[in-house]
Amino acid sequence: MQDKDWLIGILLRQGHLKTEDGEIVLTRLRRGAPESPESAALPVAEENLGKTVLVRGDLVGGVLYSAQVVETVHRLTGALIQRLAEKGIVSLAEIQEHLSEMEGEQEIEPPKKLCALVIGHKKRSPGAMNAKANVSEFDFNEDLALRIERKVNKAEVQRIYRRTWEELPGDINQLNPDFVVSLHCNAFNEKASGTEVLYYYKSQRGKKIAEVLQKYLVAYLELPDRGIKPKTSEDRGGYLLRYTNAPCVITEPFFIDNDDDFARALADIERFAQTYAKAIDEISRLV
Repeated sequence: MQDKDWLIGILLRQGHLKTEDGEIVLTRLRRGAPESPESAALPVAEENLGKTVLVRGDLVGGVLYSAQVVETVHRLTGALIQRLAEKGIVSLAEIQEHLSEMEGEQEIEPPKKLCALVIGHKKRSPGAMNAKANVSEFDFNEDLALRIERKVNKAEVQRIYRRTWEELPGDINQLNPDFVVSLHCNAFNEKASGTEVLYYYKSQRGKKIAEVLQKYLVAYLELPDRGIKPKTSEDRGGYLLRYTNAPCVITEPFFIDNDDDFARALADIERFAQTYAKAIDEISRLV
C-alpha cells in the first residue's frame, strides 16, 4: 500500500486546512486528475468548521489529494496541540511524522463513499404537480433530500441543484461522487400508480443500484411494482444517466398527480426519508 501523507490543522470553509505551513486544499480528487482540486473540495460540515482535525492523503504542493478526515480532535485536545506547537515544545511536523509511522500498525477505516443526491427539476421549472395540494415535484423532493441527508450513516451525501439540464452531468462529475441518485416523481393521467427506478442500460452498477432502491421503495410504499427500467441516452432522463461518470439512477417512487399515491408518500415523510437513507447506506457497500 502506498504511504499516505498526514496533516494536522484547523478546518476552514471550502475544504481548506490551516496548517503550520499555510493553507492546504483538501480535495476528493485523486493525484493526477485533470480537474481543478477546488472542483471536488472535501465537504466540510458547518459544525466542524474551526475544529482541529487529522487528515491523510497524497500531498502535492498545497493540495492534499484523496483527502480523508481520519479524526476530529476534541476541542480541548486540539487547543492543547496548537498551544504546544506555538510554544515550540512539539511541532506539528513531528506529530505528522509519528502518525505516518503508526499508520502501518493499525487499520485505518476507509473513507465513506460519496452519494450525489440530485433534486429533480428546479424552482423556475418545478416539474409535475399535485393539483389538489399545489405541491410540485421540485418542492417535494427538495424537502425530502434534506431529510435523507440527515439520516444516511454509512455514506457522505452532497445535494445537487440543477442549473440547466445540459450542465447537470458536468456539475455532478466535478464533484467526483461514487454514485448518483436523482429524486423525481412520476406523472401521467392522475390514475397511473406505482414505483420504478431508471438506470442506463449499459451500466451493470447502475442496474444494481436501481435494484436496491426499488426493493426498499416498493417495500415501504406498497404501491404497484413497475420494476427497474433500462434507458438509452435518447430516452427521457437518459441524458443524465448516460453522461455522469459515476453510476446513476433516477427514482420515480410514486405518481405525484395521483392523490392516493401522493397521500401514501406523505403518510410518514420521515419514514419515507429513512427508507431512502437505508437504501443509500446499502448501496455504499456495493459500489
